Amino acid sequence: MLAPRVLAAGRRSVSGHYRVAAFRLFDGKAGLSTTALQGKIDRFKADITKHLPADGKRVVFATAWLATDNVFVALMRAHCPEILNGMNLVAIDTLHLFPEALDCAKLVQEKYGKPALWKKPADVNTRAEFEAQYGDCEEMDSADFDYVSKVEPFQRALQECDKDILITGRRMDQAAQRIDLELWEEGKRTLNPLADWSWSDITAYVDAYDVPVNTGHNFAYRCDAPIEATKRHLPDLPWTKVDLGKPFWRATEAELKGSPPAPVTYVFKSFGDTHTTVPVLPHESERTGRFVRQSKTECGIHTRTTSAGAPHGGSLANLMVADSDEAKKLVAAASTTVELNERQACDVFCLLSGAFSPLKGFMDQTTYNAVVTGMRLPEKQLFGLPVCLDLHSVEGIKEGDKVLLKWKGTDVAVMEASSIWQPNKVVEARECYGTSSLEHPSVFSLVAQQGKWYVGGAVHGIERPSFGYPVQTAAEVRATLPPGKMVVAFQNRNPIHRAHFELLKCAQR
Repeated sequence: MLAPRVLAAGRRSVSGHYRVAAFRLFDGKAGLSTTALQGKIDRFKADITKHLPADGKRVVFATAWLATDNVFVALMRAHCPEILNGMNLVAIDTLHLFPEALDCAKLVQEKYGKPALWKKPADVNTRAEFEAQYGDCEEMDSADFDYVSKVEPFQRALQECDKDILITGRRMDQAAQRIDLELWEEGKRTLNPLADWSWSDITAYVDAYDVPVNTGHNFAYRCDAPIEATKRHLPDLPWTKVDLGKPFWRATEAELKGSPPAPVTYVFKSFGDTHTTVPVLPHESERTGRFVRQSKTECGIHTRTTSAGAPHGGSLANLMVADSDEAKKLVAAASTTVELNERQACDVFCLLSGAFSPLKGFMDQTTYNAVVTGMRLPEKQLFGLPVCLDLHSVEGIKEGDKVLLKWKGTDVAVMEASSIWQPNKVVEARECYGTSSLEHPSVFSLVAQQGKWYVGGAVHGIERPSFGYPVQTAAEVRATLPPGKMVVAFQNRNPIHRAHFELLKCAQR
């Protein structure tokens, strides 16, 4: 008999203490010595049973063959085989993947007996064909690259599968943008069954149950000084690539650093496209090495893929605070108050009710710049005009403050002021309205009437602003639309002219 091998994974509980899940391997077989991870497995099975049909029909799992994705497939084969058999495993070959990712895909499909539905960019099968038809990935706009290489192929796959429920391998600990990730996203019909699993949970399960992972995890990149993340994709960097012979998380610190110890060691914790993924420090998050030269944090599959008629971004944002006690705490925590004008109150109403989905508040400076210069949010969803809170003075407000927003004396929302800046309104006017002439009414309002300071940040709704005229939330408007019919929407300041009418008819056709 082989000597037992113990592997441990820790995760901080709600109380702040770390619980340890230990495994013992006997003759290569794993057994749990504590119930911590087993509890997660049990909850996983319960969540799958609750949210998915027993036959797995019309269920799609989007896999990039990452460690978390492969653990999901392993869990399904072990605990929910009938659902796995009936559901679809969808994989996108962007033609820019790491070769090791494709090798890992083959191992996973073979071990768990679940072939994937593969899709590639339209009308191409090789990297050379891609570049001939679409261009070099380094020269393409990132939004265009993501669309042709990921979003469009993924939409084809979803249509072919007649998708009802989408499953992802996203986890809350992967990035700040995912910290509020919900297990079940009703508006998107999306299940994130491993949302509360940590990286340690994933690697512990991988080791205990011999789950195939990308062999790119086996390499350490040792160097004498830090290398900027934005340069780590370049060739001929001053580091030494060392094969550890095992995934880096199984190596000791001495094995990672070598002898003599390297001052800096990088490892690959995640794998996307070769030009958007770089190695990171072992303690850093997986997502730290993704899209380091771009302002976005997602590839587009999770942010730009929606079904026909779905809200922009996939689901309606609802920023109203449901808990009255929590709402009172937010109001009490505000350090200053801003009385809104009618235009600003309308913006707050639209934010709170989801009319500006997927926005979760007034745009910060990064989002503002992305929209002004490219008409896209940082995650590359289309958005035509910036939505910022303009103020004539920001005296008494600093970044990090909570600001109480009032409309006609009523507390309507609390904003977390995460960004304060003075915009270049001439640039904004030219980019957004095509002119900086004050004869344009929107330019005149922007330059002559609106405040010179912008404040951005998350908004928490206390009470929706009320007006002296009828208004509807986004959900209420959608409820009036005829089911199963194409809808064309158009809005302008004045009664519709003949040119507007013809434009609508053209769009309808």
